[in-house]
This record gives sequence, C-alpha cells and structure tokens, in this order.
Amino acid sequence: MSRVTLGKLGGIAQSLGQVFIPAGNNLIVDGDIFHHDVVDAMKMPTGTTAQRPGSPTTGVVRFNTDSNLLEVYNGSAWTDVVGPDVASQSTLGTQENPAISGMALKTEGLPSGTYWIKPTSSTNSYNMYVDNDRNGGGWVLCVHARTSTCQEHMTNSAVRINNSIGPRFGNTVTSKVEDSWMNAMVGVSTYTGSTRYWLEAHGFDNPVKNMFVDSNATVDLISSASNQNARTRVSTSYEGSISDRGPNSGTRGFGDHHTSGGTYFAYGRHPEQGNNCGFRSDNLGASNGYLWIK
Repeated sequence: MSRVTLGKLGGIAQSLGQVFIPAGNNLIVDGDIFHHDVVDAMKMPTGTTAQRPGSPTTGVVRFNTDSNLLEVYNGSAWTDVVGPDVASQSTLGTQENPAISGMALKTEGLPSGTYWIKPTSSTNSYNMYVDNDRNGGGWVLCVHARTSTCQEHMTNSAVRINNSIGPRFGNTVTSKVEDSWMNAMVGVSTYTGSTRYWLEAHGFDNPVKNMFVDSNATVDLISSASNQNARTRVSTSYEGSISDRGPNSGTRGFGDHHTSGGTYFAYGRHPEQGNNCGFRSDNLGASNGYLWIK
C-alpha cells in the first residue's frame, strides 16, 4: 500500500484542492480532518430512504432527505442522529402543545415516554405512552388487554381512561382509548409503511408473540374481521411479508384466531360466547397484550 505524508495539498487551477480516490481504494487518516473555513459546512452524502446503501458498514453516516435528518448505521439498523439539546428544548407532547401522533414525536427526535397526543379531528387529548425505540418508533400504546377483565377490550368505546391517562404497562385490568380516536390518529400520521398496527401478546406459549396488521385496515375492535379483509392480512414481523388469512366471522378486531395453527392470533374471538378473554388463539388459548398504532 502506498503512503503519502504531507502538510499541504495543492495543484493546478482545474483540480486545486481536489482529491480523487479510485473505486476499491480507501483514504485512511490517522490524524484529524479540519474544514479550512470554520464558518462554512461539510457536505454529507444525501439521499432518500430507498437510496440507502445496500450493505452498509457500521458507523457510516448520511443525510436522509425523506426524514430531513442525519442518520448513522449502527451495525443492524439506521438510526437518526438528533442532538439531546433538540429534544430537551421541544415542547411537543406537553399538555399545552399535544402532538397529533406518535410519528410526530418520533420525527421531533423525542425518546420513548409519555406524551400528550390529540389527533387533529379529535376532541380528546390523552397522555399516552409512545415507543420510539422498537420497530422504527412512533408507536402509541392504545390498548392494554387483560384476561382478568375478559372481553372488555372488545368494544368501540374507551375503557378506564381516567383523568385523560391512556393505557400503561402496569395496568392489571383492561384499558383502551376509543376506536374513533385511534382512527383519527391514523388519519394524520406520516407513517407510509405496510404494517401500522402491532399486537404484542405476553401470555401464549412464547414469552412474547408479535403480529403486525396491514396498514389499509381501519380500527373497529368489536365488529367481525370479515367486515374488512385488511384486518385479517397479517405478518409476524414489522413490515414483513403479509399473509392473507381470509375473512372469518369469529375474529374481532384484527388477526386470525383459528386457521393458522398458532402462528397468528386474534385481538378478540366470539364475544357472544361470553368467555373469550384477552387476545385469543384456538391453539394457544388466551393472552394479555398490547395494541400499538402508528
């Protein structure tokens, strides 16, 4: 490998200040790189999310023109680079300045936590838990379904929303916001991916079983899923391959309670029977769980 040691780089007028590194070669700097004009700026590679490099190495940095944020590849995923001062100075998500969705809080660079959210067309502002770390962030906890209160989660109405406080991890009984509020938030969310609904079950044969639902679905957590095929189009991974389970009258809300051999599950099952508690699978039984939306 060749090595050049110098104090200053010059050249003819046409290439003055330019360094060309042929493809397949690296420029390795042991010291520091300083921009000669300290009041100017250094240009980063830019592009859309779709234009990200296919096989990035850990630590590479680029500017994403879709999110308008600098991002770095951490070895497994691209993460936004947002200074802590930006988040600490933001008032978005306060009671005086509620966000319109979890995605708005994600875009602001705010961490996971509780925030006030009021979708544009809703009259209700709720203090909701938002997960900005997993599966791309921007997830709002809209339902905590508990088997201890059996079928209470199968309703279009709010359940146990006291003092405008939304569902929490520590709930021992079911808590949910009304379906119309969830649909209002979906209507103003900037998320454009394929799976905006996430059901996270914590009581089947595995410690956690995840199911993601087609973004084309709308929220109706009491009616039969056969009323809208998108509610039965599901995946076991975020933005993963969608499996169309086909309409069935017994499943309520989202999912598939009986045709998947336990791979998938349902938000609810046959409420007319009166004893189908929590998230349901004919193979696995009942489970507590969370419904996240972004």
